[in-house]
Amino acid sequence: MTEDHRCRLIFEEFLDKTEDGFIVVDQDGIITDINQNYCDFLAKDRKNLLGKPIGSVITTTSMYDVLAKRHRGDGSQGVYIQPYCAGETRDATEAYAVANRFCIFDEDGQLIGAAAHMKFRQRAMDTAKEIAELELKYYKEAYQNNISGFGGFQGLIGKDPKLLELKRLGIQAAKTDFPVLITGETGTGKEVFAKAIHLESERRDGPFIAINCGAIPDNLLESELFGYEEGAFTGAKRGGKPGKFQLANGGTLFLDEIGDMPFPLQVKLLRVLQDAQVERVGGESPIHVDVRIVAATRQDLQTMMKAGTFREDLYYRLAVINIEMIPLRDRPMDILLHANCYLSELNRKYRTSIILSDRVKKCLRAYSWPGNVRELQNVLAGAYASCDKVIIDLENLPIKVSSPSRGTGMEPELQGGRLSDAVSAYEAKMIRNSLQRNGQNVRAAAEELGIERSFLYRKMKRLNIGIQRVLKPGD
Repeated sequence: MTEDHRCRLIFEEFLDKTEDGFIVVDQDGIITDINQNYCDFLAKDRKNLLGKPIGSVITTTSMYDVLAKRHRGDGSQGVYIQPYCAGETRDATEAYAVANRFCIFDEDGQLIGAAAHMKFRQRAMDTAKEIAELELKYYKEAYQNNISGFGGFQGLIGKDPKLLELKRLGIQAAKTDFPVLITGETGTGKEVFAKAIHLESERRDGPFIAINCGAIPDNLLESELFGYEEGAFTGAKRGGKPGKFQLANGGTLFLDEIGDMPFPLQVKLLRVLQDAQVERVGGESPIHVDVRIVAATRQDLQTMMKAGTFREDLYYRLAVINIEMIPLRDRPMDILLHANCYLSELNRKYRTSIILSDRVKKCLRAYSWPGNVRELQNVLAGAYASCDKVIIDLENLPIKVSSPSRGTGMEPELQGGRLSDAVSAYEAKMIRNSLQRNGQNVRAAAEELGIERSFLYRKMKRLNIGIQRVLKPGD
């Protein structure tokens, strides 16, 4: 095989495999080569094009001008929007293509012809769509791999019988597509539980999309949920935007803090749940969606329904399965389990080996944890950050957690007498201990106690607590 023949085979294979169009003419504008893609675009047979003047095939051609000016395709001079007359292409809507044109010269610099590399509008749009779909698939797979590490209900920390029963209910709920309403205090892990239901369900390979209904302004929540069409409102993106319902298609949509959803929007949500169709803001045609709904709230929806701030019909649509999360204080045997797991994460992240002292463990078990697991993690993060030893001890805990184990919280209750006297004695002891720990610095004591400095001064005056030093500027 000669080198010329080998190069010709490579050139023909390239022209056959590319999705673009190519055409070659000689110095007189006679077509000497054209690939099948360009023939398909022009709706003509290749054999009927070879040997013909390019002007007889494409009446608006610019190749004669390229030859006359000996364009080499440098910079932007070779790029051209090639228009086509009616009937010259396979589709009347494909009235133009983007062409990169250039002349071809021999080794002596003599002009031997010209070529054009054509980018077709529809093919470019199809390619962009394919790339977007591949990119979306990549991110979906990466997202699924990320949440799959969560492990469903196996990832929920706790051995308390009440939590084990809650897991059992969640596993049962995951076997169906019925809507689930998760209620409970802040920090009890409602979103974690919703993810577990998703990962245990048949929809585990679909997306899990979460939206906090209380964190988005009322005027934006509708477009976030249902999407919008181009030009629907000032600032709307070109081409519009899909809403959370569309993004969750085939998977699970988690509506957090559903109790904060504006009343008018509850009507539209109810319609979506009934019809399994969404209508974008500014849109005219409904879009079918296949979505499993899991909602959550910290609020008492029964009370809200009586007050007329939450729709009763929407409640019964959402609460087909109702699961109430268990506060951390109601499963005390899980407190240290959570604490040690989170501390292990911190040790792993920062390559340390810090542990909890026995006194700290007692404090953690004794505290009521109104903020539940989230509060426990915040307390441990603060204690870890302030610890300069290998053991987290009482001085690393905030006063609200550490005071019971120091004997500052229980004596007044056990003495009997009037409740107001017991409260005053309790407050006085807390303030004195805080002042002592902070070197009689009122500002620091106020910060530790979580109150304003002026309020602390009033408390000290009422309780007859004096400062055992000369006040400095700033106190």
